[in-house]
Amino acid sequence: MKAYLRYWQDRSIRFKLNCIFLLIILISILSLSFWGSRAYSNYSENQADQSTLQMIHQVESNVDYYIEHLKDILHYLGQDANIEQFMKLDAGQDPSSLVVTEIEKTLSMYVERNKEVMGIMLVNKNGTFTSHDMYRITRDPLTEESWYQDAIKAPSETMIISNPIGRNVSTTLNYSSYDVMSLVHAVQDPATKQVMGVVLMDLRMDMIKSIFENVKLGQSGFMYILDHKGNIVYAPTNEIVYRIQGKWLPDGSQGSFTQEIKGHAYRILFNDSITNKWRFIGVIPNDDYQRVVKDIQLYTLIVTLITIVLAALLSTYFTGTLVRPIRKLMSLMRHVKNGELNQRFVSETKDEIGQLGDSFNHMLEEIKHLINLVYEEQKKKREAELQVLQAQIKPHFLYNTLDTLQWMAQEYEADDIIEVIGALTNLFRIGLNRGNEWIPIRDEVKHAESYMIIQMSRYMDKLDFKFDIPESLYQYHVLKLILQPLIENAIYHGIKARSGKGKITITAEQKLDLICFRITDDGAGIPPEKLEEMNRILHGEKKREEHYGIGLFNVNERIQLTYGTSYGLQIYSELGKGTTVEIKHPKLQEAKKTE
Repeated sequence: MKAYLRYWQDRSIRFKLNCIFLLIILISILSLSFWGSRAYSNYSENQADQSTLQMIHQVESNVDYYIEHLKDILHYLGQDANIEQFMKLDAGQDPSSLVVTEIEKTLSMYVERNKEVMGIMLVNKNGTFTSHDMYRITRDPLTEESWYQDAIKAPSETMIISNPIGRNVSTTLNYSSYDVMSLVHAVQDPATKQVMGVVLMDLRMDMIKSIFENVKLGQSGFMYILDHKGNIVYAPTNEIVYRIQGKWLPDGSQGSFTQEIKGHAYRILFNDSITNKWRFIGVIPNDDYQRVVKDIQLYTLIVTLITIVLAALLSTYFTGTLVRPIRKLMSLMRHVKNGELNQRFVSETKDEIGQLGDSFNHMLEEIKHLINLVYEEQKKKREAELQVLQAQIKPHFLYNTLDTLQWMAQEYEADDIIEVIGALTNLFRIGLNRGNEWIPIRDEVKHAESYMIIQMSRYMDKLDFKFDIPESLYQYHVLKLILQPLIENAIYHGIKARSGKGKITITAEQKLDLICFRITDDGAGIPPEKLEEMNRILHGEKKREEHYGIGLFNVNERIQLTYGTSYGLQIYSELGKGTTVEIKHPKLQEAKKTE
């Protein structure tokens, strides 16, 4: 195996590209042939299912339209004045001949205008009936018939009866119960809503047959209808339909499945009609699906063979056009390797190899530029180091000057000046902290107190402050300069904005592995909208805008960059009552050393 791998690795790029191209083309075509035929088979099956379901929906809509039209006729009959008078007859009372004549004319008119209607019969609650050509077979009361009882149990619905077998009704046309289906509808008193009787209408099955004859499912598919009891309402003359068992049909208003019948697979699709509670079913042989797929597979095989031959010829030509400029670039690189930086790649194309040549030329220019740049950068680095050294000297010089001023003030016994200069000296000394970022809490508190002493000299009548920090916390260390910026915010944005004298309280407490500082003022407070925006900025949910200062957010960023987002600042405020800024800082036993 290693020998074959080594042989492959030592072959030329042109040989490798030819092999790879042919392999990719072969795999692609074979994969396309296999998966494509399967995908197309599934796609064509899905498309056929969708098309069949659309046909079923169309047939369902047409049937529903006819049924709804006939339901409207039953509704109109129930509102006819003569029919209403007939329905209200008392027991033993016969209708007048005039009323019967008018009713028969009305029924005959509806039958003549609606060719699908075979006959109409009216039966009132006392068993009296009338019709233009339908009659009772025996003397048994029609009110005992199942169709009459079903209608009065659901007076607001129109009942559909497929294949009305065994009823006590016949007609002069002498048609079979298999040739018709019946609609029955209860007639209600408009005032009392009591059932006064039932209207029975027989419909020709030819109406549904004509709709189904215009629908073609595949080459040999067909459709049929089942009622809500599973009985066949309509089915074409076909031996397959009577072999489809009701238990095969799953629950649901719509679906499809494949079932084997007499050694052949059939695709069965169904959809339930909400209007009539019928189930419309389409049946298509699977052979209709597979015939097109097999033809496509044959065409794909022929195309595959032709494509492989053409691919072999084309890959030989195109790999040659790719390899030649690469070899030229390789030759130039060997010269550059020997230190000849004046080499340049000339290409007449702007493709990837041409761009690679341009990048090669640009790289040589950059190498020459960088060689000249190294000297300048080293020079600038030495100058920057000197500037850093000077910047470190300046704070120390200011600190030493303050010491001198304090000594001179002592000579003149200027106690106020001595206190302010001493506080400012502490402020600089602790702020420098020998370059370390972490200081004991004792020094951080002293730094904040020094700042407050300086501010008190300016706002003596405006400001008061109090530090309430347990000495047991003084041994722990924190990032330096985290209290002073928050105290400064409290003065300038809280105390100065209120009327009268204000107070700032600085407290701290230990919570497990946390030290929580709180800087509280009784100043003007912060509006709720601005408070929410500031807290979102502190939590990293929003970018800080330019109109906000940097002190408070700088403290939060330093803590979170050092210890993570679970630490940092949180602001609590109530407009007109004051503000509290809480600092969450980890408890540190020893200070870290700044590198």
